[in-house]
Amino acid sequence: MVQRPTRAPTLAGAAVLGLAAWAGSSALRAFVSPAPPAASSLVAAGQRALGRVALQARGGAEDFKAYAAGLQAPGDYTGPKYAGPGSVDDAFVKSLLAMYKEQGKLPMKYVYEMTTDILDLLKKEKTLQRIAVPEGSKITVVGDLHGQYFDFVHMLEEISGLPSPSNPILFNGDFVDRGVWSCEVLMCLFAMKLQHPSAVHFNRGNHESEMTNYQYGFANEVEVKYEKKLMDLMSETFRYLPLAHVLEGQVFVTHAGIPGPEERLWLDWFSKAPDEAAGVLIRKTQVTLEEIEKVDRVVEPNPVENPLVIDFLWGDPKGANGYGPSTRVPMVYTFGPDIVKNFLEANNLKYMLRSHETKSSGHQETVPGLHTVFSAPNYIDRAGNMAAVAVLTNKGGSLTPEFKQFKHQPHPDIPSGAYMPGKSLAPA
Repeated sequence: MVQRPTRAPTLAGAAVLGLAAWAGSSALRAFVSPAPPAASSLVAAGQRALGRVALQARGGAEDFKAYAAGLQAPGDYTGPKYAGPGSVDDAFVKSLLAMYKEQGKLPMKYVYEMTTDILDLLKKEKTLQRIAVPEGSKITVVGDLHGQYFDFVHMLEEISGLPSPSNPILFNGDFVDRGVWSCEVLMCLFAMKLQHPSAVHFNRGNHESEMTNYQYGFANEVEVKYEKKLMDLMSETFRYLPLAHVLEGQVFVTHAGIPGPEERLWLDWFSKAPDEAAGVLIRKTQVTLEEIEKVDRVVEPNPVENPLVIDFLWGDPKGANGYGPSTRVPMVYTFGPDIVKNFLEANNLKYMLRSHETKSSGHQETVPGLHTVFSAPNYIDRAGNMAAVAVLTNKGGSLTPEFKQFKHQPHPDIPSGAYMPGKSLAPA
């Protein structure tokens, strides 16, 4: 029998550990590296935090709109020209996809303008969005993309089709990081939502946050391709992404997990005896969809301050019942089949879809009632996995899932992760 320490010091220790590990990107570097972060890294993290507070205090995108108005597109630019959401049609989207295939670049002016317009759209959405899927219609759920542009465009052209009112698509987070065309993937997603705001849906993933963006390459990619200032706008936009969707009142879709234990314990012995943790980490009262809808999502994830946000962005299912410790980062929990069953039954749901984990076939019924779908084939250029999308069709009033697989595609010889700190394309 493992001796369990008392609860009071455990909670105090958990708060200290959680804040230390989740304070920002520099704290993540301290966690994954034995060397302490340089003072300059801590200062930079503090400056980003101050910038975020200032951005939120001044109402978000308005300053960026004025800034973008003063920018000019290059005189020799021949790609699609953005002049507000009404300018985005099929021709714009197809031209953008084709330009990026040829390694073209969208002018910075248009990137700012499109992103501020997306932010305006996202501010009107809720933390939990509800989508009707009438009988005879369908919706496609796309998993992690991770900046793998050439796989992404192949998926759109050959597997899912471009989104439209008759072909709605829910992109389930992790649009960016690791892959070196994250800006390109993101701007295509933004273009499609600007064209069809009611047919293109987004969930936030754990890689739509500052902590991961500064560690896994997106922030550096933005700085190299455009400018450092743009990252503040991207981060603000990511904070407004919904955390979950419910499809036709039947299917719960979120990037990673479901609500964790009520008492957020984190004990040293959990990693050595995860089955014991299942008897300590419990939830007696289920979180309802209405409660999720009211969660403040406009935050940078922190397990002490906003634990439900962490659960939706970071949690993973496991085979055994109960909750357990995650091996990803401190104060993230795994959850078993009984946890899934209890959550679904309490909210009158049939099953759930999530992403967040690579699967060799691109999809998997990981535990009963929970399907994982992952849409980045040969992840980081070496995982060797297939990718898949989930197509949910309303047949006789019930949403039936079908998984369509696809393989990775050739791409220019730039390695995954090249924009990560210290790698070949990272700024000096």
